[in-house]
Amino acid sequence: MKQRQFTTIMKFLGKNSSPEISAEQKRREKRMARFYAGKLKKSGVTALCLGGGGTRGFAHIGAIKAFEENGIDFDIIVGTSAGSIIGCLYAYGISAQRMLEYGAALNEKDIHNGNFLVPNDAGKIGRIVSDFIGDATIEQVNAARGKKFACVAVDLVTTKQIVLSSGRAATAVSASSCVPLLYKPVVQGELHLVDGGVLNNIPSDVCRLLGADKVVTIDVNPTRSSGTDKTNFISVFKAVFAMMGANSSINGIIDSDVLVSTDTSEFSSGKKAGFAEMYRRGYLSAKEKIPDIVDIMYK
Repeated sequence: MKQRQFTTIMKFLGKNSSPEISAEQKRREKRMARFYAGKLKKSGVTALCLGGGGTRGFAHIGAIKAFEENGIDFDIIVGTSAGSIIGCLYAYGISAQRMLEYGAALNEKDIHNGNFLVPNDAGKIGRIVSDFIGDATIEQVNAARGKKFACVAVDLVTTKQIVLSSGRAATAVSASSCVPLLYKPVVQGELHLVDGGVLNNIPSDVCRLLGADKVVTIDVNPTRSSGTDKTNFISVFKAVFAMMGANSSINGIIDSDVLVSTDTSEFSSGKKAGFAEMYRRGYLSAKEKIPDIVDIMYK
């Protein structure tokens, strides 16, 4: 291996070139060198699972940027809530840079009015997707790059999880991101759909159902809310929804082969303030996990 290549890989792994390194570190260096040289063969079916988190989903975009830079691609993409938005665009082939630029210019009032007493039309969320891909169906999203995309919502009538894997993509994403009370349910036939995070905020199980052997999960809410001592409606609602999200994330985290956790706890899940920092943290968290991801994806 050329010295420059070796130095680049060592820097990526966050190590110096000291000969006093462990056998495991040597193994990783060798595998990463072979990966970047295109000498490893992809093995099995790997899914990317993108959890919910509102505007904290900017961290998802940063993670995707790290994957793009390092040649990591996935066969299946499944998302809940904010993860469904980013996952749909990623599956279609929209670059992280384009998503970030769009998000930076986005006006929060275009998405919701912030008034729990006057629920928004969830179509406002779907517009984020339709601005990129129009009325494309999930089938067309899948065909764009040969991927398999799905997102998760919850039916208020049956109180069951609904996996959306066909039909108009923007509508599916609207349903998956439809925070109760903040948005009106998305009605499709007899289904009254709301945010998938109510029951399954990290849907790694859906990745398995769609055929994944291995699952890489991005969790943008690793530090869960501790609740509130306030009694006003908004504070109580946020605390309750945070608790639901925490409870509905546990199984998905356990079922993941590689977990990329990005601490965004200091940022509001309903405000875009700090989006650049959330993006940066998502990027760094994913970059750090690249060797782990290569280990499960390649022989």
